[in-house]
Amino acid sequence: MFYSVRVGKGAPLRWLENLLLSGRVRGRGIEIGALWRKFPVDSHATVYYVDRLQNDDLRDHYTEINNVVLPDVVADAMQLPFPSRSLDFIIASHVLEHLPFPLAALRHWYDVLRPGGVLLLKIPDKRYTFDVRRQRTPLQHLIDEDRASSLDKQAHFEDWVEHVVGWRRTTPAFEQEVGHLLASDYSIHYHVWTDADIAEIVEYSRKVTGLCWRPIVFWTAHFYRKECVVMLERIG
Repeated sequence: MFYSVRVGKGAPLRWLENLLLSGRVRGRGIEIGALWRKFPVDSHATVYYVDRLQNDDLRDHYTEINNVVLPDVVADAMQLPFPSRSLDFIIASHVLEHLPFPLAALRHWYDVLRPGGVLLLKIPDKRYTFDVRRQRTPLQHLIDEDRASSLDKQAHFEDWVEHVVGWRRTTPAFEQEVGHLLASDYSIHYHVWTDADIAEIVEYSRKVTGLCWRPIVFWTAHFYRKECVVMLERIG
């Protein structure tokens, strides 16, 4: 099904991986949520950078980042202002886990890609990140929320504060922190996965949702690559 590789550690190999991936990124497309690091593409590719916040708001939201990538297009990742079948590629690095409805996002991104266009996803594996103490998000949970078009945002923020921030639910500061994050609509990881979960989501999108993807790359996470890397080509 997938072309899968495991390689050794170090920045040189990450550079080589990106070089291999960028060879499939051609034409006119977008990168969603680049934030502080643009994915390196060929000089012949035209990339528009998309984020949900305006320039000043983006800087204010991510005060810990010195040089944010300022967007060319301000839009929600699930409501992109591009016609159907109009883009040659979409790059979404560490984005899918931030979205309330990732299954809907995959459907939307598929729609705006032309046949032959590619979707490049980089998704952190919870085992190698600050999400390590959180429970994996089951596929059925995603399906249920997707069908209901409803998300218990507070429950997700409470899980974040308990298992990432590390505050007990019984402390007064717990509710304050949850309220603060909700009020600012801070971009947390709503969902957390391992690479096995990502493979299951991709197969669900193909076999059940009916998205005609051709999997090109599936690189699993390990100690130096703390993310799962997926590249899908739209063939339908």
